[in-house]
Amino acid sequence: MFDAVEIGRRISRLRKEKDMTQPALADVMGVSFQAVSNWERGASMPDIGKLPELAQALGVSVDELLGGGRGGELIRSVIDGSEETFVKNERITLTEAGEAAPLLKPKQVTRIVKAIEEEKEQRQTAEGEEETGSKEQDKIDLESLVSIAPFLDEDYLDELATRLASNVGIGKLAALAPFISEETLGKLATNAVENGGTLGELAALAPFLDEDDLGKIAFSVSQKEGSLGELAAIAPFLDEDDIGRIAKETIGRGGTLSELAAIAPFLDEDDLGKIAITCVKGGGSAAQVAAIAPFLDEDDLDQIVRIAVQQGQKISDLIALFPFLSHDTLRVLVEDALKKNDTSSLSKISMFL
Repeated sequence: MFDAVEIGRRISRLRKEKDMTQPALADVMGVSFQAVSNWERGASMPDIGKLPELAQALGVSVDELLGGGRGGELIRSVIDGSEETFVKNERITLTEAGEAAPLLKPKQVTRIVKAIEEEKEQRQTAEGEEETGSKEQDKIDLESLVSIAPFLDEDYLDELATRLASNVGIGKLAALAPFISEETLGKLATNAVENGGTLGELAALAPFLDEDDLGKIAFSVSQKEGSLGELAAIAPFLDEDDIGRIAKETIGRGGTLSELAAIAPFLDEDDLGKIAITCVKGGGSAAQVAAIAPFLDEDDLDQIVRIAVQQGQKISDLIALFPFLSHDTLRVLVEDALKKNDTSSLSKISMFL
């Protein structure tokens, strides 16, 4: 990739060799003095359309201005309008195209990448290669594509990512995710999960997925009895309502409160409280609430413990909840322990009063 700082130094050196001031060069170029200053400091690069004029003003070729190399030659071919022919004749690679990309417009970069693909396909056909899968992989190299992705037309990048996903897997597309459209990324993620992919593989893509798409994917996996621990990997990016729905469905199928621990930090506090209270009222042990206690409202915890006591659950089973209970509820437990002459529980409760 072109080094903006190095090119800036070259522009500065060539300008001084011509005994020109920055304002004088700016006048010749029809740009502001600040633009020339930014070029020379490496803060920005000259527009590709200005390069021939800048090179002429400084008495060098475009190649020399850019420091030579294949990237410079490619830029010159774009200026000349012969980039597709140049790419095919010189067998330009994606990496080399990436060097020139910061100076080009998205449609120009897209034309170059398409030409690279066409050249490879034609060469492979001429050489008689018949392994379609390997040909596809050879044409689209993930690492090289990542470097050029910010400069490609989004529709074409979506097309490349779709083709690439079947070869490398959805998880490895994370580096491309910021540049792929939400619609395409959603389709790729949905297809991946439907074909056996895991939510863990989607974790790196989750920040870039549409929240609705991610919610549908998560609910689909949960319906197939996927692990809530696996759901935790994408939970920070899910809507609270979607997580609440999944949690309720899980409990409704016979899941335990302990299973909710992985997603409890991301659940709405009211939803979590209602789920926990319903479980205990239904005969569930209050002891399993300990796994989610740090995320429950104190009033809900107090209610859960009082229900458990009324049901005759052992105070010794509630010890893990003591740090989260109000003093009023702890006193209720003291009274119950006294009635039962439970000295062991009394000593533990007293630690929190």
